[in-house]
Amino acid sequence: MSATLDPVPLPDGFSPYTWAPSSREVAARHGLRVEQVLRFDQNTPPFPGVPQIPLAESFARLNEYPDGSYRELREAAAAYVGLAGEWEQVVVGAGADDVIVLCARTFLSAGRRAAISPPTYVYYREATELAGAEVVDDVEDADLVWRCNPNNPTGELTPAGELVELARRFPGVPVVVDEAYAEFGGESVIPYLGVAPNLIAIRTLSKVFGFASLRVGYAVATPDVARLLEWRREPAPVAGPAARIAAAALRGPAVDVSGTLAERERMRAALAGAGFDAPPTATNFVYVRSDEPLAEQLEQQGIVVRAVAGGIRVTVRTPADDDVFLKALGIDVAGTPGRTATVIRTTTETALRVSLDLDGAGRSRISTGVGFLDHLLTLCVFQAGFDLELVAAGDVDVDEHHTVEDVLASLGDAFSQALGERAGVARYGAATVPMDEARATAAVDLVRRPHAAISLRFGGERVGGLALSLLPHALERFAMQAGCTVHVEASGRDDHHVAEAAFKALGRALREACAPGPAGIRSTKGAA
Repeated sequence: MSATLDPVPLPDGFSPYTWAPSSREVAARHGLRVEQVLRFDQNTPPFPGVPQIPLAESFARLNEYPDGSYRELREAAAAYVGLAGEWEQVVVGAGADDVIVLCARTFLSAGRRAAISPPTYVYYREATELAGAEVVDDVEDADLVWRCNPNNPTGELTPAGELVELARRFPGVPVVVDEAYAEFGGESVIPYLGVAPNLIAIRTLSKVFGFASLRVGYAVATPDVARLLEWRREPAPVAGPAARIAAAALRGPAVDVSGTLAERERMRAALAGAGFDAPPTATNFVYVRSDEPLAEQLEQQGIVVRAVAGGIRVTVRTPADDDVFLKALGIDVAGTPGRTATVIRTTTETALRVSLDLDGAGRSRISTGVGFLDHLLTLCVFQAGFDLELVAAGDVDVDEHHTVEDVLASLGDAFSQALGERAGVARYGAATVPMDEARATAAVDLVRRPHAAISLRFGGERVGGLALSLLPHALERFAMQAGCTVHVEASGRDDHHVAEAAFKALGRALREACAPGPAGIRSTKGAA
């Protein structure tokens, strides 16, 4: 006999927050391979943030509850927003969404009203209704005002002065300003808390910092308002490792958004030139107004954007990735800026996607189905200072041969495309890397003379799921497809160390060769 539960009734017309379909669902729906799916729907960077503390240190106390006061994180956040020393004005939560719910739980209940200004982030409505309150449009009738600035999904920026004046008109009403995208061109209300103490600003580590999976957000308010929120927040909502990584990120150097902003404007210009309505935006996404079912049309090609009121919202990724989106709309793209490339390859044996940026920060997201290969490529691109997103699937039920070869070949294709005409680079690079008892040397020449001389001295047959005999040939394929000369030698007693040293040395040699050099082609022939 089962019990009958009697939950609190949901408001009429309530609908829960819905996630976009997974890449696997999109692929299955349209007869694609999951590796062909490219996502422009999450408004997060194309590469993850790099923790500023060792991961082992961040996970050192998994058996303990985190410090419930979160003082380290709150101090870092306060300093980041210009309130150094005023850490008690910061209240943390499990992502900005948790902080939104906390504000609703603190100030809303049955019989109260919250004002929103649609189109805007849907979760304000859901948090309001879950608190038993009513959503209204008119701020004159509101007990709380939600504002997203810059706005999601339109990207529109409201001057901070207007929000301050709104708060001052209704001094007894909390005005909650979601500043998730503030680093991309917003105007924060935090400097005005002294003149409008009913303002509450919400920030997140998900967007500019690239730590969406950590689920860290925080509110900034006056001491009195922060105390009200602090009393009502959940005990220890942020995991200890997430809090430590987030605190280090907030204390670290400012994230450079100039590339994102330049790419955003390039996308808007291309869209406008093709007749699309893409208004100015102060965020890391582009809003395209349209009555056409663009989201559905793009999804059929493996391009996932966010369908929103009046159009679509498209996250800015790398220039090469963004060109895939633009071309899917039929827009002729003339010359991808920067040194980036996206290669999508599908055969009967493998399917993969490579997104490479030669001017990155050593960030990577690599999943090939061969764990030790993932490890080696991660080391290589970190030492090279490249950013790499590589997803692949192959017939590893047969063996890993096709996957390893195709991954390195496609990486070579992407490298060649990203280099372009190869002008203005140092051309040559060399490195020697020790790994305990092992040592590797690598030398690279980028001028178009494909040649490979690979000598990796292994004593055994496998490391993990990777047959070591595949590595020399795979590196040869990389050199051939990249159109450059590659020499790699490595030896030692431990095969794991030999392979690691080889890929680290190759990465450092590539970094040196790709570094800026004299204008033109550094060759007595005058040509690549």
